[in-house]
Amino acid sequence: MQTRTVVHPQLGPGTLLKTYMGGFEWEVLFESGRRFRLPAREFEHDPTNGNEPATVPTGRFSFTPRVAVLETDQFRARQSLEALRFGIVPVQDAETLTIGLEAERVSLDRALQRSREHGGDVQAIIGDYGFGKSHFIELAARRALRENMLVATASLDLVEVPPSKANEIYRALVHSLRYPDTEEQGLAPLLRKAVVDHGVLEQFAAQSPRQTDDPLVEVLKALAECPSQRAFDDIVLWISGQIKPTADLRSCLRKPPRLYVAGEVARQYSYLLTGLSVLATLLGYAGLAVLIDESEHYSLLRARQRDKADACFKSLIYAALGPGNSRVNPTTIPDHTKVAYDLTFASKPHLFFLFALTESENRMPVDQWLAPAQIIRLDDRFIERDIVEFFRTLLRYHSLAYGYTYPPPHERYDPIMREIPGLLARALNQHRINLREVIRLAVTTYDLLYLHPDYLPDALLDELASGLRLQRF
Repeated sequence: MQTRTVVHPQLGPGTLLKTYMGGFEWEVLFESGRRFRLPAREFEHDPTNGNEPATVPTGRFSFTPRVAVLETDQFRARQSLEALRFGIVPVQDAETLTIGLEAERVSLDRALQRSREHGGDVQAIIGDYGFGKSHFIELAARRALRENMLVATASLDLVEVPPSKANEIYRALVHSLRYPDTEEQGLAPLLRKAVVDHGVLEQFAAQSPRQTDDPLVEVLKALAECPSQRAFDDIVLWISGQIKPTADLRSCLRKPPRLYVAGEVARQYSYLLTGLSVLATLLGYAGLAVLIDESEHYSLLRARQRDKADACFKSLIYAALGPGNSRVNPTTIPDHTKVAYDLTFASKPHLFFLFALTESENRMPVDQWLAPAQIIRLDDRFIERDIVEFFRTLLRYHSLAYGYTYPPPHERYDPIMREIPGLLARALNQHRINLREVIRLAVTTYDLLYLHPDYLPDALLDELASGLRLQRF
């Protein structure tokens, strides 16, 4: 493709290198030297280039949709549709196919900015099943990576990663660790990068509040001098919580500090996560985003287990917000009987902590721990325009997947675009369906129009309205 200069309202001008997903995402090299893959709709559009979008009519209003430069990507579009048929938005399409959430995305971006510039922030996402909590987690992950942050995610359950076991949560988080500049995952890329720069090692050790037995400091010193690859790998696995100390590990790290798995361990793992965030900033990253999904399993815990889960989440909240902004009293988070740890490696660790939970009587008491502005509630109040935008974007995917001309015949698709978003918006607002069902119905609609050319739009609309127990306009 020809070289093209584009302008982003925050990042400035840059060169468009490549487009993805039929033009919905652009990879751009900015004049600052930073390179990002962003949604095309975020860029400013030149009305003289002949690619301005047309106005889309709906039942009650008109609006100007976002621009997308079309390219063929049939296989990936079909993969996306297969997931959407189950009401699940694929992770690679999290931003492109988000329905609404404009205010929530603004709040998320501001929280990420505060984490980068002021040391940390926290958000709790509350919503019922099927209203996009997991989707929002992945949306946050993609936006954090774009902001040059490391991203660690964990999905909790009662067996492998229960909310009450901080060591298991830590292990899941660091195992999933993602980077904005490499496809590798886990701690190894971060630690390899750290040990080749003695200046970073010295700065990190100097910031440690522990005079001795700091696990991360000891690990970095050992890795910097370790001649054995097997020992190197075992040390990385050990500090990741994956294995116990081995003979190979002890050849380079003779007396590893204890990583406790029993007792009150929340402080130690909060300390380790904030230490990794500080290390990331010393290596040129903007910090660490810790994202935890499925926190609703908390409601199934026993009283003693809930206390430990409280300690785990309060530790991360306090560490991210700091003493000046946190509602959490650090004295309510107990020390381990054999060792004491600060809750955070540094006063400003540049840690962003986001966790999702289902609304219930027995959920975590986040209203006591967080300010109202830090709590985002996802519900079924979606406006018609949000669904119109989703339908229009989905039609691009569908036409790419099955190789038909976009836009398709107006007389066949315009009635659908005028009425179905309004029907689905009313069904959502009346609690007749949830967001996953909206996604499934949207894909089914385009499947029917494509596979059955004799299926009249009016017949489809009548059947959908009847199934939703609604009257057409």
